Amino acid sequence: MKIVIKVGTQAILASDGTVLESTMQTLVEQISHLQKLGHQIILVSSGAVGSGRKVARELLGKEYGTSTAEKQVLASLGQHELLHVYSNMFKSYGILASQLLLTKQEFHTRQHYLNISRLLKEILQQKNIIPIINENDSVAIEELMFTDNDELSGLIASQINADKLIILTSVKGVYDGNPNDPESKIISVIDPIQNGWPEVSTTKTTHGRGGMITKLGIAKKMSDLGITTHICSVHEKNVIKEIMNDKHYGTIILPSKKKSNIKRWIAFSDTKQNGVIYVNSCLFEIIKENKRIISLLPVGIEKIQGEFKKGDLVEICSPQGDKIGVGIAKYHSDKLKDYLGLKGKPEFIHYDQLHFNLGL
Repeated sequence: MKIVIKVGTQAILASDGTVLESTMQTLVEQISHLQKLGHQIILVSSGAVGSGRKVARELLGKEYGTSTAEKQVLASLGQHELLHVYSNMFKSYGILASQLLLTKQEFHTRQHYLNISRLLKEILQQKNIIPIINENDSVAIEELMFTDNDELSGLIASQINADKLIILTSVKGVYDGNPNDPESKIISVIDPIQNGWPEVSTTKTTHGRGGMITKLGIAKKMSDLGITTHICSVHEKNVIKEIMNDKHYGTIILPSKKKSNIKRWIAFSDTKQNGVIYVNSCLFEIIKENKRIISLLPVGIEKIQGEFKKGDLVEICSPQGDKIGVGIAKYHSDKLKDYLGLKGKPEFIHYDQLHFNLGL
């Protein structure tokens, strides 16, 4: 699963810029655990300016203000300090931290966009590297700055076609009023199809540029793209692990049905299928029950016919040879042959690119 995790300044730094080491250590431990399970993780982390304030105060005896120029200086002082902390923590789990500093301008041209995509794709293939992304505040032009890293994390999630965007903050989720008001309640689930989009508090954290309105705006874009967003507190125990175990924390924003357009295209496509896969009897029974959301894994496939490459439409047949569906292959037929019937291998067809004819 591809997951983008965004953590805000106030979630990992105290008000004076001191690193909240236990919080960061727990964050790093959870990310390392998931990466070793085979998930592909990107961390988008704020905190450079806040970290720079602490360094400037302690070593220079200077208190910088909030102008763009001053914040650029602070970012240039604080970014490597922040990454140094992350790097040392990840090394203890045998993982190297890579750093990507991006500006909004880099997403304005196709070539730059593709360069970022190519780099992220390559890094995500590495099992022992975690990409840590931040806005390049030290050189960003004020009128072309991201609203905050929520916007940047959304762009990255969209770019890699993430399954989840997890936004970790210092509050517990999306509230129907001011989080400091005891009468306010957390909105547990936002289902744009069933209930639309709620009114939320406009309160911002002390050191962030955005607020819950920004986060919800990003979540709406993610929902339209078929990406699930979680907004929750970084201080909840093992929050990332629990989310991945389908436990509920904070606010979950469900995908809209827009992504199912590809399912409709697959279902009614006249495109010639380039190959055939045959599921085994166990998977066939699960498909007939139609009680689970499933992707097709090699462990449930017993044989293939024909040749196909990544992105090709593939016919899906029962053990008896009856056509039961169509899907988009995630890799070449030669690779699938090596994986047939084996556990722990990458999914061959993702649920979002899979259509079953359930009139079996």
